[in-house]
Amino acid sequence: MEVSDSALVRKLLWDCFPEQREAILALEEEEREDALPDHCGPVEVEQYELTSVVFVEGVLTPLLAAEPSLNEELAKRCAYFLERLLGSERPSIHQMASIRITDHLLGYPENWVKFRKYAGDLLLREVGERKRYYKGPFPD
Repeated sequence: MEVSDSALVRKLLWDCFPEQREAILALEEEEREDALPDHCGPVEVEQYELTSVVFVEGVLTPLLAAEPSLNEELAKRCAYFLERLLGSERPSIHQMASIRITDHLLGYPENWVKFRKYAGDLLLREVGERKRYYKGPFPD
């Protein structure tokens, strides 16, 4: 049985960022509390919310705000996570990663400058395709 896009993103977040497991569980609890009374079956946090709250707000933004340099081990886990999303062969996950993560990096060029050296081939390709929509300068 194929898992949903949200379940795949959740598993990647769970595996790549164990320090964020409490945040994932908290989002799931909120989702259960907000479910309609007649809802049956498991409740699933949507992939956009998982990525925005757990990854962008919980991991990437604090990583990029660190001074004077990034935590290399965490930056490498972030890069691995991004490569897995972009290489998932699921168009909706690729689009979500592009909208939520790539756009976050390019919307603040200093973020991309800091993170670029950790980026894998898929993220570099993605940035190459999307940076024309943003004001740089962006290093090549």
